Formats: sequence, C-alpha cells, structure tokens
Amino acid sequence: MKKYRNVLFLYNPNSGKGQITNYLDEITKTLSPSCGNLEVYQTRAPLDGMNKVQTDAGRYDLVICAGGDGTLSEVVSGMMQLEKRPPIGFIPAGSTNDTRSGFRLPRNILDAAGVCVDGTPFQADVGRFNDEYFTYVASLGSLSAVSCFTSQEMKRILGHGAYLIEGIKQLIRMESYEMRVETDGQTIEGDFFLGLVTNSMSVGGFEGITGGCVDLQDGLFEVALLRRPHNILEFSREVDQMLIHNKEDREVLDDLVVRFKTKKLSFSSKTPVQWVRDGENGGKHKQAQIEVIQKAVTIMSALPDR
Repeated sequence: MKKYRNVLFLYNPNSGKGQITNYLDEITKTLSPSCGNLEVYQTRAPLDGMNKVQTDAGRYDLVICAGGDGTLSEVVSGMMQLEKRPPIGFIPAGSTNDTRSGFRLPRNILDAAGVCVDGTPFQADVGRFNDEYFTYVASLGSLSAVSCFTSQEMKRILGHGAYLIEGIKQLIRMESYEMRVETDGQTIEGDFFLGLVTNSMSVGGFEGITGGCVDLQDGLFEVALLRRPHNILEFSREVDQMLIHNKEDREVLDDLVVRFKTKKLSFSSKTPVQWVRDGENGGKHKQAQIEVIQKAVTIMSALPDR
C-alpha cells in the first residue's frame, strides 16, 4: 500500500442527486490508511473546485475528487494551470460518468475510492478549447442529439421504423450551424447539427459512438461531424455510420457523418455557435481552436500497468 503525505479530497455534494454525502464517512475510512494528512473540501459553487486546485494543489501529493464528469473537468482545468501536477483520483458519483469507463473505474463508490490510492497511474490527454480545457468532449450543438444515434433501446421499445420517425422529430427541433472546419491541411464545410471532438469511450452515457480504437493517451481526438439530414433515409444512413462504421475507425470526409482523428482543428462560423464542454455550458463562439495536450495529467486508474 502506497503512502501519501498530504492528500486533498474534494467532493461535489450535488452530484448524482446528492448521494456522495451518504458515503463520506466510509470514503474517508477507506482513504485514511494511505493518507498521512487528509483534507476534506466541499465545493460550494461552479468553478470552486477548479479554483481550489489551482490555488492549493501544489501542496498535495494526491488530489482526489468525487462527483460527476464536470467535477473531474474542474479539477483537471485547475491542474493545467500548474507546472507540477500531482496525480488525480476520481470517484465517479454523477448521473452519467462518461470518464469512468475509460479508466475502468468501479461503479461502487468505495471500490473507486480504493483505486484512488492503490490504482495504476495513467497519463491522460487533455483537450484545450481556446483558452480553456476539457477532459473528454467538446461538442457543438445540443448533446441531447447524441441520443438520436444510440438506437438499441429505442428500437426495442418503438421498433426500427418508429424509432427513425422519432429521431426525425427531434432533429427538426434542433438548430444547425453553417461551419468551416480546418484540420491537417483539409477544409470541411457544411450545415452541421452536431459536432463531437472527443477523447472518451462514451459520450452522454452512450458507448460506441466515439470510435472502435480509442486511446486516451495517443495525442489524437476522435472527431465526428453530423450534417443535417433532409429525410428519413439520410437519417437512417447517419445512424448506420455512427453505430456500425465507427467499429472500423475509417476516415470519412464526404458523407453525412464526417469522421477523422486529429491533434488539432479549428471551427469558424458567421454566427455564434453553442458549445458544450464535458457536459457543461461552454458558451457561444464564432471561432474555436481545439488541440490535444498529450499525457497532460495523471489519473489513478484500474487499467493494467503499461
């Protein structure tokens, strides 16, 4: 069992409908044998976690956070302001937890707490969006659109035809954006209702839509740009491309779904476009410069030692 001299345990009391507060005593008991000095800190407002880490994390050998993906994103954003970055332990306690599967973290809160002190250090990529950071996804448009391309449950309930009709109804209500995307010397233009720039095994709780060969430390984003379909046949083709073609991780630049991997890309539009970073409001932007910072932070994981 490794010993840490000074450890910060930061938790968001509102994550996962507040369930984390019911486990605080048990979590601290799980962590204490490995921690010489354990400071417990409750976040009280948005960005409180980021500010705490940015101000104080240099004093700790390990920073543990409990909450949803947004809590981890705040901690990572705070870490990126530091030259010396202690490892991060993550106890998933949110409603979605897209980052949990990538690091193979247990669903059980106390088991995840154990990984924070006894797990395998994993150097993970971090995304930079203009002057801010994200851990697993930056998306243009509404992330609710992701559910249109995760068909198994809806197909089972409605049947394939009814599911496609329901998907078209959702798409009609969604705004689309005329975008110009530049990456690796290529320019892509179109009317997109959803764009995903990801470093994750899942988005919105749905696995399999980010690609079949995702590596969280390879210095590459998985990118998918989805053009607005004109009819139900085009929508059906988009569903197929998102759920089937991604298993091969093929680069597609001319079809309804534009897919590729890249280290860096830029978006531009004539009107401000709504962005979401790690499930939180990312603001409206006409210009977005996005790039990977490879192996920027260390996450305690349940992955095998490389």
